[in-house]
Amino acid sequence: MIKNNGYFYLGLIALCLYGPLLLSFLSSFINLQFISPRYMRDVSQVKNIIVFASAILGFTLLLMKYQEVSALFKNRIIANITLILSFLYACLMITGAGLVMFLDATFGSHKDYIYQEHTLNDRTFYVYTADPGAFGKAHHYVYLKCPASFNRYELEFIAKLSWIKNFKMSLVSDDLIFKGESEQYTKVLNVSTFYCK
Repeated sequence: MIKNNGYFYLGLIALCLYGPLLLSFLSSFINLQFISPRYMRDVSQVKNIIVFASAILGFTLLLMKYQEVSALFKNRIIANITLILSFLYACLMITGAGLVMFLDATFGSHKDYIYQEHTLNDRTFYVYTADPGAFGKAHHYVYLKCPASFNRYELEFIAKLSWIKNFKMSLVSDDLIFKGESEQYTKVLNVSTFYCK
């Protein structure tokens, strides 16, 4: 019975600590982007909270059930190395997820400014504004947003533009025009080769 409990706790600890890592590897191979970039940003904020809670649960279980779990390994050296590395990984995960949550709460506002979608002549353009504040220069990253199956989307990079204050977008023929508050802040991108397949 104790051994069965040990396997249960080992599986639960592995799921809590290494499940998020496995999910991040899978998402790099499978397109798991649904609805829109802004929606995915909201999902990632919830995901960060779940990862943080999962890391704390895994770390706590590892502390409380250390003896039961280490008894499952035949070799004591392998058991100790594996569990100590898991402790270190859990600490790193808690610190990383906590830092990401803190930075999200501090700098994650102004979503309407950062994530903009414009549908012009049956094509959807997505503009991501990276504004590092005092640390660097702001830029706009322009993408063509194409629909994929199961309400997913794919982004095709078009261009990186210098920051334009309060820009408005229009599409004339195949020219994507960004107009700022004055004429000198006008940028024109030719998007004739950018169509969704």
